[in-house]
Amino acid sequence: LVAVVVNAAPVANENSDGIPTKISYLSVCSSLRGDVTVVEGELASALIAIRKDIGDDALLVTRGPLDLRCIIHPQAAREEFTPSAPFLRYIDASRISGKPFPSPSDDNSSLLSDICSVLTQSSQEKLVSLIEEIRLGFDAAICDRDCSVSDEVMCRARGLPWQATDAHVAHFFAGLNIAPGGIALCLSAEGRRNGEALIRFDTNTQRELALRRHRHFLLSRYIEVYRATSEDFLAVAAGSSTEAVDFVSRRAAMIVRMRGLPFDCTEEQIRSFFAEVEAPVVIEGGVLFVNRPDGRPTGDAFVLFEKEEQGMNALKRHRHTIGSRYVELFRSSQAEVQQVVKRSGDVAAANGGGGRRDCIRLRGLPYEARVEHVVEFLGMHSSQIAPQGVHMVFNSQGHPSGEAFIQMASEAASAAVAASAHNKFMTIGKKQRYIEVFQCSPDEMNLMVAAPSRAPQPLQNTPPAPPAAPLILPPHPRIFPGLGVPFGMPQYWPYPSPPVSPNMLLNTGGQILVTGLGIHVTPADIVAHFSTNPETIVESVEMVRWASATTPGEALVRIRSARDPVAPMSLAAPHLPMPFPLIHT
Repeated sequence: LVAVVVNAAPVANENSDGIPTKISYLSVCSSLRGDVTVVEGELASALIAIRKDIGDDALLVTRGPLDLRCIIHPQAAREEFTPSAPFLRYIDASRISGKPFPSPSDDNSSLLSDICSVLTQSSQEKLVSLIEEIRLGFDAAICDRDCSVSDEVMCRARGLPWQATDAHVAHFFAGLNIAPGGIALCLSAEGRRNGEALIRFDTNTQRELALRRHRHFLLSRYIEVYRATSEDFLAVAAGSSTEAVDFVSRRAAMIVRMRGLPFDCTEEQIRSFFAEVEAPVVIEGGVLFVNRPDGRPTGDAFVLFEKEEQGMNALKRHRHTIGSRYVELFRSSQAEVQQVVKRSGDVAAANGGGGRRDCIRLRGLPYEARVEHVVEFLGMHSSQIAPQGVHMVFNSQGHPSGEAFIQMASEAASAAVAASAHNKFMTIGKKQRYIEVFQCSPDEMNLMVAAPSRAPQPLQNTPPAPPAAPLILPPHPRIFPGLGVPFGMPQYWPYPSPPVSPNMLLNTGGQILVTGLGIHVTPADIVAHFSTNPETIVESVEMVRWASATTPGEALVRIRSARDPVAPMSLAAPHLPMPFPLIHT
């Protein structure tokens, strides 16, 4: 038995290498004889000197868990060396005495004597039962929903760098025993790591020591550490897919996640992809493609490698291409495999499961883009657009949002467009933008208009109208046909397919919103403006004005086709309730 006291404070900075350490020890602790030895210097050299003196069979006795678990092992991990055998197990003397020992001082002779005196009060059998092991690294294991996990051993780490893996998390908590399979990296709704991890320790004492590392550093970033619950951990780490559990149960040194694969990618293509860096897949069937419940691929896959070196070589292929798509590679874990597989099913179920996906979503459109530009961008695929299937999305102010939804004639047509037009460029004048194209379902499209409505504001007294002035209408007013949702929500601009000019009105009639009006424009001016088209009849004009008495320069006009035999409505009695205040009708 060797009583040991370490004079050093826990170091939080990741870059604090080579700090001076003072270690005092009494090598004949069991007989209370011997002189106190003091070793000072850098940690690595100090541990080597102590090991030569006491040997590998020595058992350390400390005043508490801090000296080994929170000082020596974390600093050794930062300096990238592994403590030798004597520093991997110890007896905590405070558990025998039932009270804490005083803090170290310049002369620790009396403290070491007190530690040795406590040992004489216990039998050899009790001392053996109090031996605590310090495990190095992290053991991967499978976690299921049926396992019993206590809230007292859970914590959450927040602020992890995006490239952090479970190995980095284990490095951050060096000296503390993490339960097998006890690290689960959290993913965002898009399937990317969100900088958080849930950690399960062996005991509550280990968890309390982990909380002491709040705002310590990992990869030049400080990490926040908080308590967590077992429900949080099981929601992330436990899997429900038999295929994923069977996959992670195979013996492998490293799991690599592939993201951005072509939808028609095969296992043979993945093997050839990694063969260029001599990183063969561990065994036959060592590739797991992540699919939705209806069998369609998500573009993700996991690959098992037999050796750590092979996995590190495989990561060198990051952002290399398979076919025409570049592929992202990340080191992964068993918990992440189960989380991604489970989430692919959850997302698909939330969006309608195996329902049809005959729509496409365009993102990144120039604000000047009109329907004719979208049709030109789709090229030969525009012939597969459903009637009135182009929907330009506007924000709550009526301005283009840079997105559009298009309904295609079939799922095959939407998949073909998404595969051929994704990340291609749209050119309007001198402006060139690459456009992202995704296949989606009608339910996903409807989520864009699922915002709550705005309650109408009470009307205020209207100031006297200014004298009539010449008509000040823009040459091409912005028109929003079919306004049927409360103002303040994203608006859709439907068009026939093939689309027509924005100045052509549909024969079905309806409401249109005219914006950009001058402050002196009256309803009579707007009626006169639309009377130039003999095929339409204006039924009502409603000038928009907010409760703050400001005039946005907008008017809501109700029209119908001249071919419709129904008589026009009175301008004083519009039959549709308006979702915002009006000055007059």
